[in-house]
Amino acid sequence: MRYLTLVIGILITSLAQAQTAPDKYWVQFTDKNDSPFSISAPEQFLSYRAIDRRNRHSISVNEQDLPVNPQYIEAVTDLGASLIHRSKWFNGITIFTQDIGVLDAIRALEFVRSIKSVKSLYHALPDETADYLPLPDLPGKHLKTDTTIFNYGLGSNQIGMLNGHILHNQGFQGQGMVIAILDGGFTAVNENPAFDSLWANNQILGGWDFVDGVPIRFTQHSHGSHVLSTIAANMPGQLVGTAPKASFYLLRTEFGASEYPIEEDPWIAGAEYADSVGADLITSSLSYTTYWEPFADLSYEDLDGNTARVTRGADIAASKGILVLNSAGNSGNKDCHYIGAPADGDSVFAIGAVNSEGYYAPFSSTGPSVDGRVKPNVVAQGQDVVLASSTGEVFTGNGTSFSTPIVAGLAACLW
Repeated sequence: MRYLTLVIGILITSLAQAQTAPDKYWVQFTDKNDSPFSISAPEQFLSYRAIDRRNRHSISVNEQDLPVNPQYIEAVTDLGASLIHRSKWFNGITIFTQDIGVLDAIRALEFVRSIKSVKSLYHALPDETADYLPLPDLPGKHLKTDTTIFNYGLGSNQIGMLNGHILHNQGFQGQGMVIAILDGGFTAVNENPAFDSLWANNQILGGWDFVDGVPIRFTQHSHGSHVLSTIAANMPGQLVGTAPKASFYLLRTEFGASEYPIEEDPWIAGAEYADSVGADLITSSLSYTTYWEPFADLSYEDLDGNTARVTRGADIAASKGILVLNSAGNSGNKDCHYIGAPADGDSVFAIGAVNSEGYYAPFSSTGPSVDGRVKPNVVAQGQDVVLASSTGEVFTGNGTSFSTPIVAGLAACLW
């Protein structure tokens, strides 16, 4: 399904003689000089859990971790631009303006290195109608529930395929681990019976909507709810997730209702947030390849792990001690059948999909990366995956969107 462009209609006749320009721009700063923050006091901008994670992995806090200099941001917005996103890892901000004069004034600031127009991405979430199927009689090899600590119900095949039940039987169920889910929305997670135990045990640690810039709401899109169910649903006899005792941050980084510009920016913002709060893992079912402007599409040659900004952001997240898992994409049966960004990252686990019997799913994007690296790195059941609906009933869906969190949950049991 193709999504329509989010059209921002701005009436400019009242702006006397103001010239118009494309809406959104990336402003690259030169440095972080005179910052009120210091790497010698990381508790100013990183949680203690984030600092502990770095210490466990012998990773030093460096200038890249410092927030963007707030004085630089203020100087830009004082000139008339609106702030949309900021990125400490890339030391820049995304702004909105239609006034070329404002752009010229920003470009003249001594700490501004460059300004670039931000392109629009095709929306990456799957077609809800096409991907979600009635619950069939699944042909896979189901576990005998009398030999497992959990009664997985119809979800037994997707966890048993990777021997997740063995981890659970040995007591590894995700406890003590924090998973950040980057997705398009989490409809009804606050009232879905599949997640009752998460709320009862304070396993939902928080969340943020990086699309609208507000605390997470449970009304935006159901895709993230279905993703969460593969990891954290706890409905014995129906569906138990791969890490039912893990804790979660729910981060909306995708505009689910229609095509939305600059979708790499909120993804990176979400990853930076996950880092700062101390997440151990990021799981993302978003894949970027095709842009609104055809000349800006990511070609196969761009999937080298170093071109797409979202890929570089994912690799930076991994360098901070976070295990980053991203879906390979659902383009396997299309002309351009290769993995998307950020799955091409050299530090990103790209997750593909198989059916219930272990055969590669035809929709699952393929590798290798353009520089010859094996992608996807891991596969799991992504066809006829049992999910929890927004009201707690189980049904099936297709996509690497769902094989990815299955693997993420089991990784949390081991990480």
